[in-house]
Amino acid sequence: MPRTIVSGSEYMTLNEDGTITRKTWKGSQAWKVTGAVTRNNFGGITQRWTLADILNNPSVIPWRFKNGKQHTFLRDLDHGTMREWRSPQHWVS
Repeated sequence: MPRTIVSGSEYMTLNEDGTITRKTWKGSQAWKVTGAVTRNNFGGITQRWTLADILNNPSVIPWRFKNGKQHTFLRDLDHGTMREWRSPQHWVS
């Protein structure tokens, strides 16, 4: 079941294979979400989330701290480079 990534004011589709598509851009097989990580206030990883975790039930993932700051960050693989999303704020629904 595809999910929606909300990133700032943009909405993207997260497909079951991890690929991302946008309304104005068809997507690339080279750009895929691989999972997510939850970080503490000091930047240390406290939890790792797989793509399956994100697709199955994204509502259990703590995307933001109570103060609204990003808590869990998506990770992707873009043309062979692993990246971690930082800003704008994002979550999967």
